Amino acid sequence: PCPPYPPRRAKARRLPSPTMNDPDDLFGLPPPAPAAAPATKAAAKADGAPDSRREVRVLVKWAARVLLPNGQVVPMRVRDISESGIGLVGEHSIPPHTTLRVALSVPDVNTPGRFTTVTGSFRTAHVTVSGPDLLYGGTWLEIGEGGRELVHRWLRKLRP
Repeated sequence: PCPPYPPRRAKARRLPSPTMNDPDDLFGLPPPAPAAAPATKAAAKADGAPDSRREVRVLVKWAARVLLPNGQVVPMRVRDISESGIGLVGEHSIPPHTTLRVALSVPDVNTPGRFTTVTGSFRTAHVTVSGPDLLYGGTWLEIGEGGRELVHRWLRKLRP
């Protein structure tokens, strides 16, 4: 004799396709509000984007050395400067809100090939990962008087 056929199963119900709000419905939450578009370009940059700063930053490529909290001195590169801050690029991890000593190799404004070492301290405000590099933004806490004047000359020369 032939084996008995398996019992007939009830027809499968097709479930409704999920909507974007289904996870919210599961938890009894209201649907998310649509994202508001910025009213103006200025408003769009007010959330911490690079152009929302009080001072103009100028791009530079200067050598620097930073004294880490553990006493290690590491090479970095100055990416940008402003009246109150500095942007550095490096490969070493530095936590935000860390106070560090720095030595910059600043070229002379008028004499190519001549450099002045400018020392100071800054506090890191943020770190951003960009490929293999770490980009640090910080605020000057102290910079030597002669160094401050040299940095100001570069700012005046490079500002748009």
